[in-house]
Amino acid sequence: MTVLGPFLFGAPLALFALLSLPVIWWVLRATPPAPKDVELPSLRLLEGVEPKEETPARTPWWVWLIRTLAAAAAIIGLSQPVYAPGARNEAPDAGGALLVVVDNGWPSAPRWSELVDAATATLDTGGRDAATHLLLTAPQTLNTNPAMRLSRADMAKRLSSLRPQSWSTDRTEALERLKDSGLKPARIFWASDGIESEGGRAFAAALSAIAPLSVYAAPPAGPAAITGISSQTDSVSVTLRRAQPRGEERGFVSALTLDGSALATAEAVFNDGEREAVASFAIPAAALSRIARFTATGRQGAGTVWLWDSSNRSRRVGLVDAGSVAQPLLSDMHYVRKALEPFASINEGNIEALVSTSPDAIILTDIGQILPEDAKRLTEWVEEGGALIRFAGPHLAAQGDDLLPVALRRSSRALGGALAWDEPQAMAPFPSNSPFDGLAIPPDVRIKQQVLAKPAPDLARKTWARLADGSPLVTADSRGSGTLILFHITAGPDWSDLPYSGTFEQMLRRSIAAGRGESVSDTEGAYSPQLVLDGYGRLAAAGANAAPLKAADFGTIKPSEAHPPGLYQGPSGTRALNAGAGARPSLIEAWPLAARLLGDAEARSLRLAGPLLTLAVILLTLDLFIALLVAGHLPRLGRRTKGAAALLLVCALGFSLAPQADAQSYRYQQMPDGSYRRVSTAPQVVPIAGPGRATQKEIDAALTMRFGYVETDNGALNERTRAGLSGLSSVLSLRTSVEPAEPDALNLETDALELYPLVYFSIPEGAPPLSATAIAKLNVYLRSGGALVIDTRAGGTVGTDTDVAPLETLLEGLDAPPLQPVPTNHVLARSFYLLDDFPGRFANRRLWIEKTGGPNAPRGDGVSRLFIGDADWASAWAVDSRGRDLYSVDGGPTQREMARRFGVNLVMYVLTGNYKDDQVHLPALLERLGNGDEDEADPRLPERLPEGGPQ
Repeated sequence: MTVLGPFLFGAPLALFALLSLPVIWWVLRATPPAPKDVELPSLRLLEGVEPKEETPARTPWWVWLIRTLAAAAAIIGLSQPVYAPGARNEAPDAGGALLVVVDNGWPSAPRWSELVDAATATLDTGGRDAATHLLLTAPQTLNTNPAMRLSRADMAKRLSSLRPQSWSTDRTEALERLKDSGLKPARIFWASDGIESEGGRAFAAALSAIAPLSVYAAPPAGPAAITGISSQTDSVSVTLRRAQPRGEERGFVSALTLDGSALATAEAVFNDGEREAVASFAIPAAALSRIARFTATGRQGAGTVWLWDSSNRSRRVGLVDAGSVAQPLLSDMHYVRKALEPFASINEGNIEALVSTSPDAIILTDIGQILPEDAKRLTEWVEEGGALIRFAGPHLAAQGDDLLPVALRRSSRALGGALAWDEPQAMAPFPSNSPFDGLAIPPDVRIKQQVLAKPAPDLARKTWARLADGSPLVTADSRGSGTLILFHITAGPDWSDLPYSGTFEQMLRRSIAAGRGESVSDTEGAYSPQLVLDGYGRLAAAGANAAPLKAADFGTIKPSEAHPPGLYQGPSGTRALNAGAGARPSLIEAWPLAARLLGDAEARSLRLAGPLLTLAVILLTLDLFIALLVAGHLPRLGRRTKGAAALLLVCALGFSLAPQADAQSYRYQQMPDGSYRRVSTAPQVVPIAGPGRATQKEIDAALTMRFGYVETDNGALNERTRAGLSGLSSVLSLRTSVEPAEPDALNLETDALELYPLVYFSIPEGAPPLSATAIAKLNVYLRSGGALVIDTRAGGTVGTDTDVAPLETLLEGLDAPPLQPVPTNHVLARSFYLLDDFPGRFANRRLWIEKTGGPNAPRGDGVSRLFIGDADWASAWAVDSRGRDLYSVDGGPTQREMARRFGVNLVMYVLTGNYKDDQVHLPALLERLGNGDEDEADPRLPERLPEGGPQ
């Protein structure tokens, strides 16, 4: 480059064309030649007319001025001028050794070719036989010794073979190498990246003190580095930083997969005076999980690439939807969801849908029976690397399956319960080999109940957490490439206080990571480089110089030759070391006064070639328009032409003023082939579903409350059950505010059970097992708050125990909790009437309900959804179309009345839950019980209890 005052010229020879400007001016200003005198005979007619002397026409001054300025602008623009007010005009010393200093760290990558060209061009100055020396500022093991003498030809080859490194410069270390070499150069040329890092100004001052210094500064334009990233469940924010804060500037960031496929692009806007900007991505979690790196579009360099490792990526967790929960705040899943929301993307659904999305983990809360096809899907998914996390509870305690890390001490499937202590247990310190090691033990957490593991030789190895008495609290075992994890307590607060503590969230987070073969906090072990970035930001296999990195050093170490930026594989999966992490690039604002500045001198240079050539084109266009206008070659606009032009102008204005679509008003939808397509999220009109989507039976059940009964192969039994529920509905309409419609017969495989608050199932003799579809629908019905009454009708046998043997086969697969006889003073005995027995056609029979419904073992809302008995209640309730009783009852009218009152209590209990299980009515109840003790009459007789309302 040639320096002329504050201007630098890349092609100074083009300025010689300015010498032609006077010739151009003379040609444009020239006067046309005078006309010749020719005598024509016809001119005699003009004799006597005095001739009028006229001056030949000349080109107007403003026309030749326009043309002259256009020519001058084009010539100066072709000389590639750069306005650099900091450049100095002193010529360098032409003799002595030349030291070429090159910044070859990652900030130089965006303009690397300019730096190499500038360093190569400086070899043309000075003596042909003068020695040259090379100093690189990025530290390397085999870095060039500055004292090594190179010929100009060798220096040119060496410069052309250089590449930017993926780590930053260390100018202090470079200056030390220069001093240790003992080299005393006659002049120094510094090809600088212009970034104030590692003491840029101090380095320039030190070089200027050694020898006359020339600096070619080429700082990166636009975004210089990606300095940080933050992720949420369905969004990512990428922070970019530029070196100079002047002016408004826009940049783009692309989200790429590991193989380089682009998934999304977001815009970042740098406002005037600001160095940082944020690019925000709002895409689904399934797409986020595929992103491996972010890169500033159109900007090369390791600093403009951010590798996204597994530790920072949002986890994708699937929660098995056990059916719509009537009271979601009381469900176990509520506590799991709240614990996962800060760091995981949550997706809820059935097992089949969740497995198809391949999440990081799937969580099941107290599900004792998994359908065979779902169990097969889960097993295959776990063996392929999935993490299955399960929580215990009454259902799992009573049943269980093979998808457990340890064998459990389960009680009877139908009538048992989980083990409990007299005194709640505290948590013991976590074992050193546990993923929970290092977490604080909450001192106030107590475990009141749990499911115990059977003793086994490898139980200690599988235990991640224990109680103070040594019993396992969390166990895990590998299954194929995945992991099975079991919390031996419920996910809610029924069995422990752990869900209330912050430790619960940390345990879940570490369980998900450990289940994927990773850990959240690892201070031991080493990470081996897997893929590294080169200076241009391209991923490549790690070279021989890349060394393993200690786990404890992550977050503090800076990239170097031994530890280049890239992906490292270790105990926590993949960890990323990024070149731009925490970087704060800024321009070198002050240069030594004695330095000769080139390039973007003092970061205030302005390239003038483009503006000058644009000015030349504008001036020539204006001159052409004027020439055509004067010559009359421009068409005159008529009415039609004017109208068409006006219409085009209005359309153009309307298009320019039309509201533009928001850049972020879209989302990404997964296609069947696994790819993602961007779809609009603008408001759309959703048509109302047309008729025919639901049957008339379902519409009637949705509009008017009614009961349902399971339709069996026994027609007579079906009619008996229908008559029983019809009679119960009539009693409810007469005595309460509940007015049910006629009951419906239900097919468990096809009908919508959720439309019925109570389903009555009379078991026929020799009934075949229910199908898997029917069992699955019953499980969903019970989990969603429905009530199932199972009547074996075998109460005529001797004894009070219910024979549940037929149910073992009939209901195989039903996710039934532990059962218990109705406890004394249970809310079922006082939800409307005060009862001490629950008779049907047969008296003195035992009614079994969920153990969770007992007053001493509350869980959720404390309401049982499963009732099993053999009293044949439907026969006692049954009436014909005229309201007459159809079947006899052992105890006569009194027992029939008590059976009806039990039916009323049952419906009230199902509809209102534990409404009566409070202290509001306690004084009145105690007073009534006290008055009843003074009477000799049987308190169960109809005349002793009112029929008009709840007592």
